[in-house]
Amino acid sequence: MFKNFIKILAIGVLFFTWSCSGSRSGEESAPQFANEEMQNRVDDLLDKINDNPNNPEYRRQLAEIYADNGQGIEALKTLEAGLAIDPNDSETKFLYGQIAEKMGDNRRAFTAYKEVLQSSTGNDYLDRIAPKFVDAFAVTKVIGTSANEAFGSFSGDGEKIVFQADPDGNWDLFEYTISTQETVQLTSTPAHEETPVYNPKSNFIAYTSTVEDHRNVDYDMLVRNIFLFDRDNNRHTNITLNSSDDWRPKYSSNGEFISFVSERDDLRDVDFSQLKGEIYIMEKDGRFQLRLTKNDAQDGGATIMPGSTEENGTVYFDSDRNGKFEIFKIDFHGKETTQVTFNPNSNDVSPDISPSGDKVVFFSDRDGNYELYLMNSDGSAQMRLTSNPGDDLNPIFSPDGTKILFHSNRSGNFDIYLLDLNTQSSAPEMFEVIANIDQALQAL
Repeated sequence: MFKNFIKILAIGVLFFTWSCSGSRSGEESAPQFANEEMQNRVDDLLDKINDNPNNPEYRRQLAEIYADNGQGIEALKTLEAGLAIDPNDSETKFLYGQIAEKMGDNRRAFTAYKEVLQSSTGNDYLDRIAPKFVDAFAVTKVIGTSANEAFGSFSGDGEKIVFQADPDGNWDLFEYTISTQETVQLTSTPAHEETPVYNPKSNFIAYTSTVEDHRNVDYDMLVRNIFLFDRDNNRHTNITLNSSDDWRPKYSSNGEFISFVSERDDLRDVDFSQLKGEIYIMEKDGRFQLRLTKNDAQDGGATIMPGSTEENGTVYFDSDRNGKFEIFKIDFHGKETTQVTFNPNSNDVSPDISPSGDKVVFFSDRDGNYELYLMNSDGSAQMRLTSNPGDDLNPIFSPDGTKILFHSNRSGNFDIYLLDLNTQSSAPEMFEVIANIDQALQAL
């Protein structure tokens, strides 16, 4: 539904299926390891299991060895054999959930976690399971209707939010005043106006629009250009004037530069959806558009480091140049690129930098679905901020750096939420966690 997601992300979902016989592992069918020490450990545990079939600790140790060495299916079979003997063994069932989750089988994992919580020892596991399903910080829905609302951005004074919504079936721009909770529609065209951002130092809004593409084609095939909306004169101006797709404008903190993504350099004769984006910067009025990245990958999600100048500037962005999306940074001259995140099995996408320049927020699917994460600007100290069955996307810092705006489908359709970094979530109740697990299962 969201063209921005289709163009920026390459999301792969891997489901594991197998026959669950419930039989325990034996010498004949157990995986063999080339490492002699590892094989001796496995053989020893198999002997102990044969001699002590009712001792679950040996099965758990064996399952962890299998899981740590890429034998997840065998690990689950080993634990299933133990649960066949004692279905009420909560620790074995919890480990079963952990391994299934690591393998990407969220249905088995979430079901196991729910059964653990509903057991007689469920309270003992609440602190271990709750963080998987409950946000770490207080989250409030600030804009939510029956329409989809997405890509919110703060005004420079933090008093307003500009965003896109589709109450009439196409995307238009809206403005929300936080103090009065009033919403005003800014555009009303049959085209799609998207990804609006305020200039923090003036009364301009940059956004993308398909208004100049008059072809009778599907929405995902329409070409976007970047426009400026002069609020004082109520004037809209196309500043990229390009026949290719230009999108995701974002102002620097001083309002002098705009970073964006463009496909203008991909001249291959391929389907429109396969064209690759590159990172660009330009001056606030659209002059001097400069290409920063030059590769065959999909680059996107550009944001400018606070304090950047023409002589010494940095742009953070995401790229799938290594297979999955990771976060990188590059200087204003496009000469020096540095990888910031290293999570080769997941996608790290859409970075935004705190006003002080020391923190970066982004979203990632490393734990299954897309959640928000926070890290230092050098990529260290990565921590998960949200935990829920929906997808949390496109995080943006508030001007004072204490809050994060994002959109999420956690309530069904996409709405805009606010996370408060100064307020940790209260300890969740058992019923709340179980309800969130049920919601997660329904969403699978």
